[in-house]
Amino acid sequence: MVKDRISIIIVTHNSAEVLKGCLGSLREATRDTDSELIVVDNNSRDDSPALVEQSYPDIVLIRNERNKGFARACNQGLTKTTGEYVLFLNPDVQLDPGCLESLKAVIRNDHKAGAVVPRLKNSDGSFQPTCRRFPTIYNIFLSRGSVLSRLFRHTHVYTLPDYPETTVVEAAAATVLLIRRSLMVRMSGFDERFFMYMEDTDLCRRLKSLGYRNYFVPAAGGVHDWGHGSSSGTIVRAWYHHLSTWRYFLKYLPNGFSLLVLPVILAVNLILVILLQPFRRSGKS
Repeated sequence: MVKDRISIIIVTHNSAEVLKGCLGSLREATRDTDSELIVVDNNSRDDSPALVEQSYPDIVLIRNERNKGFARACNQGLTKTTGEYVLFLNPDVQLDPGCLESLKAVIRNDHKAGAVVPRLKNSDGSFQPTCRRFPTIYNIFLSRGSVLSRLFRHTHVYTLPDYPETTVVEAAAATVLLIRRSLMVRMSGFDERFFMYMEDTDLCRRLKSLGYRNYFVPAAGGVHDWGHGSSSGTIVRAWYHHLSTWRYFLKYLPNGFSLLVLPVILAVNLILVILLQPFRRSGKS
């Protein structure tokens, strides 16, 4: 392990459109930081791996012959890291200068710091919520993937607001997430039962159960072009989001509701999400 180094892991799947901007932002973001970069490509059909090989020969590239999902690909990348810290980074994010050092400072100052995440913005500069409470049967219906959340956009029953200071949160997205490598190894990485989505919430829950604190750090920032990290269709992403939600409840709340009632509710919500897509694209919802 190299002390103070940050090992950055990016998982790609047909991400060439945004990957170039992400890697370009890292040049400035890592200017004063000892770092290494690992890209795990999940069988892209575009130029994602070629972009890395031709323009960034110093990057460690892992090419999978099939899409192994986000959690498993992140764990693959983890095996190649040498840094004291690991940063999981989506390819559709551009980090602000100083972001990495601000995140690292929080971990240095608290030996019980678990997952540490920055304040992310949308491309128009507005705040993008990435922190949340742990899912329950009471708040899950107001999560981002729920149709009901469109009627109650400004409630914080599930999704947490923008905090002005560094704040302990229950769970945070792995869009940009820094953690000690030793702690990630101790946790055996992400739970690979989650193909994509909920693997980060699951990790945060396991961290909290061991007495660690997860932090939202507004002094660290970046721009997340949400939904453009992969060319996978909206329906495919919605399917995995609903499937992972069900698996999360089966893991932590293995009761009759989770086994029999929740899958029916999720199936109805998934159908509504699919049916409403044309209206969302036309700006009617």
